[in-house]
Amino acid sequence: MKTTAASRPQERAVSHILISRISASPFQPRRTFSEVSIAELAESIRQHGLLTPLLVRRIDANQYELIAGERRLRALTLLGRTSAEAIVLSAYDSDCALLALVENLQREDLHYLDEAEAYRSILDRSAVTQEHLAKALCLSPSALANRLRLLKLPDAVREALRASGLSERHARALLRLSDADQQLELVRDCAARHLSVKQLESRIDRLRQAAPRPQVSRVIRDNRIIINAVLDTVKELNRIGVRAESRVEERSDSVEVIVRIPIAAPET
Repeated sequence: MKTTAASRPQERAVSHILISRISASPFQPRRTFSEVSIAELAESIRQHGLLTPLLVRRIDANQYELIAGERRLRALTLLGRTSAEAIVLSAYDSDCALLALVENLQREDLHYLDEAEAYRSILDRSAVTQEHLAKALCLSPSALANRLRLLKLPDAVREALRASGLSERHARALLRLSDADQQLELVRDCAARHLSVKQLESRIDRLRQAAPRPQVSRVIRDNRIIINAVLDTVKELNRIGVRAESRVEERSDSVEVIVRIPIAAPET
């Protein structure tokens, strides 16, 4: 993950800020933090010091909000430190969200669904377009769009994917199904049996082929000859140059075939 010039903070003075005055970032994309990873980072800080200051913004006279560095902040807290080295930035909400996302992408693998939710949060909170966001994150627009499509999966399916450890390609394959129960069952089965993406796609193909086709209602089926006769007439009108449109609407006790022929404008 590369950082664009726009997302790379300028050199700023480092301040010492009480940890009790630093609140968590509402834009943190990471859902979970590894306790083992935090403990390892804490030991590194204990031995070598905090090599990279936190990024914060002032939200009150003596209160700050974290922009980037939550893992470092947790490690400092684990060490019992009461203050932290930090760079104070003046950043808008959208900038904070982007910086938090970039920081997490650079430092440790972020789950693809957490990334997608972070992208959506930035797009919803600011006037930035998908194209500009993709450029800021050094992604292709299609890669960003594909990641955002994963948010069409139901919440329960997304949570199951997080717990399962299945890949993003597994998740994308599930988009071919519209039934949430089937999606959830496949996630659990794939995780339990360690199915590949290709195996999952084969399962999905079989489910789609076995899906019942929409049935023609009785009221339309019983009157199909009449309806077809009217529709054929509309086709013939269009063939001879009369612009005609038709649609079939089913009611509780009848079926209506509506034919629309525009009135020609009067000659001048």
